[in-house]
Order: sequence, then C-alpha cells, then structure tokens
Amino acid sequence: MCVIGTGVQGSAIALTLTKTPEVSEIVCADINLDRVKRVAEKLGSDKISMQKVDAGNMDDLLRVLKGADAVINATLPRYNLNIMNAALKSGAHYVDLASDVPENAVPKQLGLSDKFRDAGLTAVVYHGGPFVMSVLVRYAADRLDTVDEIRLRFGWRPTTEKEEFIPTWSPGWCPEIALLEWTTPPAVYENGKFKNVPTFSGIEEYPFPDPVGPLTICFIDYEPVYTLPRFIGKGVKYVDCKISPDRMAGALIKMGLASDKPIEVKGAKVAPRDVLLALVPPPSEIDIAEKLEESEMDVLGCLLAEVKGKKRGEKITYTLYRTYTFRETLEKFGSGWAEVAVPVVITAVMLVNGEVKIKGVIPPEGLEPEPFLAKLAERGITFQERVAKEIRV
Repeated sequence: MCVIGTGVQGSAIALTLTKTPEVSEIVCADINLDRVKRVAEKLGSDKISMQKVDAGNMDDLLRVLKGADAVINATLPRYNLNIMNAALKSGAHYVDLASDVPENAVPKQLGLSDKFRDAGLTAVVYHGGPFVMSVLVRYAADRLDTVDEIRLRFGWRPTTEKEEFIPTWSPGWCPEIALLEWTTPPAVYENGKFKNVPTFSGIEEYPFPDPVGPLTICFIDYEPVYTLPRFIGKGVKYVDCKISPDRMAGALIKMGLASDKPIEVKGAKVAPRDVLLALVPPPSEIDIAEKLEESEMDVLGCLLAEVKGKKRGEKITYTLYRTYTFRETLEKFGSGWAEVAVPVVITAVMLVNGEVKIKGVIPPEGLEPEPFLAKLAERGITFQERVAKEIRV
C-alpha cells in the first residue's frame, strides 16, 4: 500500500494502515522527506518504508508506486489526475480525499472511468470524513422506489469553554484547501440543473440531533452535489450541502487575502494568498493530540444526511447521522483524524481484496453500502437511522 502525502490526514492514514493486519507493507511518500521521517519515527512500525516523491512528476510517481496494490492520495487535489494516471500505469487501485474545484475537477476525474475499467481497476474519489455520508445516502436510496431530495448537513461546535482570546486561523487540516472551499460559489442541484449560489449564503439554524443541538450552517461547494444525482438516480430532483461556516476564513476572503492575483506592495508584486498561506501555522496531528490531552480544546460534530422519497407511493424521509468528538476519536483510534483515515483504509483494503466488484472511477455512493458499513462498524464507526413516514388514515 502506498500513501502519497504525509500531512495531518496522510499521517492518520499511515497510522491506521499499521493497525490493519491485511496490510504488510506501507510506502509513505512526500516531497518533504523530513516530514515522512517524523511520521515514520512517531509510528515506529517495521511495515513502513520512506520515499521522497514529487507528485507532479510522472517518473517519480511510477518509481514510488512500483509493486503497490493500491495508492491513497493524501496530497493536494491539484495532483489527483497525475496520481490517477500513475496508478493506471502501475496497475494500482486508487483512493483520494477531495477534488480540486468540484465543478471542473469532478468531470475530469470521472472521465478516467473507462480507462480504469479497461485495466480492471477501481478508483474511489473524494472519500473519508463527511464524504462517507454519500454511502449512507445510497443505503437509504436503495430502500426507496424514487428519491426526491437529498440534503447533507455537517455541523460542529467546541465543547470546552477555554479558548484563546484572539485565536489564530488554523483549520486543523490543509489550509490551502480549507480556504479554497470557501472561495468557490457553491452549487445546488435542482430539477436537472446545477445552479451556483453566493458563498456563505443559505444561512439557517439546523436542529442537529442531541447532544449537538441547533447550529448555524450555510451552503458550501461540495463534490457529492455533482455526483449524487448521477449515481443515485431514481428521479432525484434536489441536492445540496450545508456546513458550519468558517467565519475567520470568510473574513480573510472578504479582505482579499484569498486572492491569487498579485498586488503591488512597496514596489514588489505578491499574491495575497501566498502571504496568508505562508503565515498560517501548518496543521499537525501531534499539536491536535497535545491540545486534546491538555483539555485545551474539544469539538463535538455531527455528519447527517436527509433523503426524501417514496416507497409504494408512501412518502418517507430517512435521516442518517453520526455524532462524535475529537477526543473520543483520538482515544479510540489514536488519531483525531480517524474519521477520514478509517473509511479510506477500509476501502483501499476492500479494493485490493477484490471485495469491490465495480470497476472504473466511482464516488463513495458507488460502493455497496452493507459490506462497507459493516466493516466500519467492526472498527467502531457506526451511524444512527431515523425513518419518518407520512401518516395515512
């Protein structure tokens, strides 16, 4: 198994792989070899070997992927297509964590489906974390005759009172992507068409299940909005996604600090985004763990999907959700980012073991829900289900 990118999420994936009996060898690769060494030293597993790789260089990728059964892409999404093509040439299955700007990137990744199918390979794109809810959408859709509406709702709030008086913007994962997702106008699927809405729009107070409770959420540009109508089918009329807003990111964006267009400052031209990203503290799994252990922070979150449709003419709404805290996740899995890592590793192992029969490029909803969810449950990741039916007298 090969993991490309050993940042905060890639290191969590490497940790999960070391605890997976089916995996005998793990190649951890990154353009920053010192970062790979820190991860390997921290994990202390003889399964791990270290490699330096430039994800933009095909020869470099082919060298690292030689002999790999599957590659997990945990680096920047701008390298997705390059790594997918390297996986094809190497005969390796593929899993990644996110796309670039979804409107443009999603069709390009799905466009490689025929090549993966012809090679007898499977690529699962944008997986882990909130993307797992797409599998739950498929689970509900399989139980309905028709599907009318799909709404994805992701919210979180701090559970500790102790906070920095003047905090630093630090999203806890890749700052570049955390910023990018709030600069792209979100898409909503409605009556067969995609339409863009303004960033930070669609604000509502959503009643998440206890113990989370009501939280403010708004639209965000999200890959499943583009794929669920296609892969779920069944007459889907509406799909959207809303999450808790990153207001600090919003303030930086409104000031123009997310712009990649150079401006002149004292005779020098510089892109504001380059300056901002150079100043943002790099995310660190170690820092997150230390803060949790010192009780400086904890976050309570909820991943939720609403699926409305009909069964034998009866209106039915499935609400599927999972609540969790970073502290519980760290204690159970040894990583605060296990919500991303565990589903991704399970999928990669299923691909290698031939347990995923479909070939080509698929989003998470392309997976068969029952076997995948059963394996998640074995690892301790479970979901709740509520079913509401229209009363007929």
